[in-house]
Amino acid sequence: MERFITDGMLGKLTRWLRLAGCDVTYVGDLKLSPEKQDPVLISLAISQRRELLTSDLGLHLRARKAGARSTFLRSGDVVSQMVELCRKTGRRLKLDPENSRCPACNGELNHADPEAVRGLVPKRVMEEQDEFWRCGSCGKVYWKGKQWRSILKMVERYNRLMK
Repeated sequence: MERFITDGMLGKLTRWLRLAGCDVTYVGDLKLSPEKQDPVLISLAISQRRELLTSDLGLHLRARKAGARSTFLRSGDVVSQMVELCRKTGRRLKLDPENSRCPACNGELNHADPEAVRGLVPKRVMEEQDEFWRCGSCGKVYWKGKQWRSILKMVERYNRLMK
């Protein structure tokens, strides 16, 4: 499994990498003051053997100098960032709900019995859906609802750009 740590400019990418099954620590989840973020990112990248992903060239250079694995991403939109990351690292991302992580907290997602999530999701969702996932860390429940079509469009765009 891929292990990354991302800077504050890559929040959307963080969520997408988590959906693709990557273990991603996001600096925004660490609740640090701005002046402490860069040193902590570098330290955690080294100590936890994570690859730092950043859109800050200065941070990237400092991380490399300190011995951390770091990838500098120039692209602005999240799909282009995913493509750039894959091309620079030789990796390929695959969105599979069976291997996804919680986009909110990075916890592991597990299949949830519909009866176990009754009361946690709207009644309409219970009537329309029969497949659910629940985060083992934060308890958030996911299903293939309306947002799933948007996710699939992003995946299609990613796959087109990767050709």
